[in-house]
Amino acid sequence: MNNPDSTEWRRKAFDFAQDVTKQLITLATGIVALSITFVKDFANGAPKGARILLATSWFFYLLSTIAGILTLMALTGTLRTSDQPDIMGNNARRPAIGQVLAFFVGMLLSIIAGVWAL
Repeated sequence: MNNPDSTEWRRKAFDFAQDVTKQLITLATGIVALSITFVKDFANGAPKGARILLATSWFFYLLSTIAGILTLMALTGTLRTSDQPDIMGNNARRPAIGQVLAFFVGMLLSIIAGVWAL
């Protein structure tokens, strides 16, 4: 028998995971769009290595976005196919970890490229 509090807790856990995933997707795409908008200003005086780092960071933001979409799909599938959905299942956890790691690598590379270009 399901405990009503347990069911509500599980629902909230999925909602929070979905919100974090959406926020990281939004941040990743926003950072790429903003940096592409100002890349001409950045690229004119930046060393070649800084430009390469910036382009590499865009790749990691793209990976983060793709992993985020996969995470949302996995969360949806987990909720749909299980009477006792588990947010810690590998189908949702692996792409979520990939999303977070790719986002932070992209962020780190963006920061290094920006500092290098100063």
